[in-house]
Amino acid sequence: MSFLVMPAEVIGPISPYVYGLNDQDPGDTHATVRRLGGNRMTGYNWVNNASNAGTDWHNISDDWFCSQHLKLTDCDQPGSMVKQFVAENQKDGMDSLITLPMAGFVAADKNGEVTADQPAPGPRWDKVVFHKGSPFQLTPGLQSKNVYDDEFVNFLMANFHPAAQGGVKFYALDNEPALWPKTHPRIHPAQTTYLEMVTKTEALSRAVLRIDPTAKIFGAVMYGWKEFLDLQDAPDSAAMNKTFDTYVDFYLAQMKSLEKRNKKRLLHVLDLHWYPEAQGGSKRITLGDTSPDSVEARVQAPRSLWDPTYVEKSWITQYSTKGQPIQLIPWLQAKIDRRYPGTQLAFTEYDYGAGDHISGGLAQADVLGIFGKYGIFMANYWGDLKPYNLAAYELYRNYDGKGSAIGDRAVSAGQDDVSQASIYAATDSKNPGILWVVVLNKNQKDSIHGKFRIDGSQIYGQYQSYGFDAQSPIIKFLHKGNLNQNKFEYDLQPLSATLFVLTSGDSASRTNGTAPGKS
Repeated sequence: MSFLVMPAEVIGPISPYVYGLNDQDPGDTHATVRRLGGNRMTGYNWVNNASNAGTDWHNISDDWFCSQHLKLTDCDQPGSMVKQFVAENQKDGMDSLITLPMAGFVAADKNGEVTADQPAPGPRWDKVVFHKGSPFQLTPGLQSKNVYDDEFVNFLMANFHPAAQGGVKFYALDNEPALWPKTHPRIHPAQTTYLEMVTKTEALSRAVLRIDPTAKIFGAVMYGWKEFLDLQDAPDSAAMNKTFDTYVDFYLAQMKSLEKRNKKRLLHVLDLHWYPEAQGGSKRITLGDTSPDSVEARVQAPRSLWDPTYVEKSWITQYSTKGQPIQLIPWLQAKIDRRYPGTQLAFTEYDYGAGDHISGGLAQADVLGIFGKYGIFMANYWGDLKPYNLAAYELYRNYDGKGSAIGDRAVSAGQDDVSQASIYAATDSKNPGILWVVVLNKNQKDSIHGKFRIDGSQIYGQYQSYGFDAQSPIIKFLHKGNLNQNKFEYDLQPLSATLFVLTSGDSASRTNGTAPGKS
């Protein structure tokens, strides 16, 4: 198979924030940002660090999120959970994306299950108020039945400075609002509406930016395809979609109108979640099945993010797109360009399943390459960091075990067959003499004999290769070889991920390229 890389054809910068996580232990990922989000944050009360699990676990209110999940201390002190989360991130060189509650109410206590006869408003709940309108306190008492979002932002600024001076840079407006009636029936039993989202987004974003004008706002934190289309069959969806086609279109158009009215941008990043619906056989790939059909579906599924020739097997392509490719990133970017240009795009939750299997590692590595190539602003993997997920991060961020990472500019790269292999290439604005090339062999049985050509004026003399495969998720140094007139050959093992680090050198003019086991 032929591979062509053109280092001079720069696609664009790779955002450092595509290498993000949620609240997992980052381990050796060298992740760049962590998000504090998910269903628990909808009912999170920053004053007492209580949160409500919703239907994820019996509608229980407690401090599980702080004391057990994050394993933090001082869970009775105002803001302690988030303060410690941000401090840990800063210590490890990571930025933070913090979710602010917007649904309406948060847990008032840590007294366990909230029964059906104890809905909000009521004694088990405190009301969320976006703008306090009176002097802030850094240690508010529990006697008030109101919890103020802008006071919370002020608390974080007091502890960490404004965003522009090294504080919390990013705030998300709640989590998956289309599902509030399902996940949080005690807080928000009614269906979420288009107009409700616009009204709440304007009020909360204004409150945050009034306190820290340098922060970036993420919304509308949509869970998936049905929320993208119609906010999960929102009561006003049919009427609104006659004009705006989809909820995404409506939301972006309204955010543009709000900027005109408020004379400042209230939405900086369109925030979405993506858990693929693709199936291998009859099983969704996110369930972790590793039969050959599921492996094939999993390693192909990232193509739905971009590929105009790929139609996955899922209810989305069967019913919604009617046999047409999803092309999620171009589909969304076209809406941004039409409705609200300049808005950035993030996927703050995603998971392709089987993180303990090579197919999960390849899908993860593929997705990281896609996010970098297509200019995604932020991406945060959701779920347990299993060995092959970790390997995918390390391939991009710590391939030699010494913190070495690929460059910050995506450049043009292609191959003969996108169903069998993926390729991503990068240069670096600070180290122009280095070229990084990530290649994935997605074939379950056969090696690929790769013929690599680098097209451009820069001459590369040597390469080093690193990678992981089906035998082990541990990234290993594989080979050191030479290029001949910017060409080399290399055998890519079945189901493997390989990173080539190319550097210049005089040997390029006099030494033939070699591959493992070849001369």
